[in-house]
Amino acid sequence: MPEVSIVMNCYNGQAYLREAIDSVYAQSFSDWEIVFWDNASTDESAAIARSYDQRLKYYRSPYLTTLGCARRAAVNECSGKWVAFLDTDDVWLPEKLEGQIQALQDSDHVLAYAGIAEMDKAGVLIRENIPHYTTGDIFEELLFQFDINMVTPLMRRDVLLRYGINFEDSITAS
Repeated sequence: MPEVSIVMNCYNGQAYLREAIDSVYAQSFSDWEIVFWDNASTDESAAIARSYDQRLKYYRSPYLTTLGCARRAAVNECSGKWVAFLDTDDVWLPEKLEGQIQALQDSDHVLAYAGIAEMDKAGVLIRENIPHYTTGDIFEELLFQFDINMVTPLMRRDVLLRYGINFEDSITAS
């Protein structure tokens, strides 16, 4: 069982897919699996995903579904202690997982998240989004100022299972 399961949902994501997957393979923390959910892509996404080793587990929906339905299906295939999310047009810095795992080690926290740097196609910084809250019991604060970008969370899978937390079919974006 890997320490981290990384959910990648894909619908016709070939343009940036290899760069996104490569950013996982370049992680300094290596105890992970990718749960790749192909949401009925019609481009070369399947061939790209299948070109990787057994740490990328490929699943395909027989028909196009909502993002919520696709993410729920992928989360159900995860086996790691922690669940993370990476979209096909995003990349992680090489120390992303290692830093989060270290921050969560020996704690009772169920979630770690971070800020993002948004870049254009040329790699020029468009904006940074740094979270307002850094640690602690911040659920109530997040109800009023939700600043968790979907590419950053690392969540305890057993807590998701215990409380039946997963994605709703009606979700069409992050």
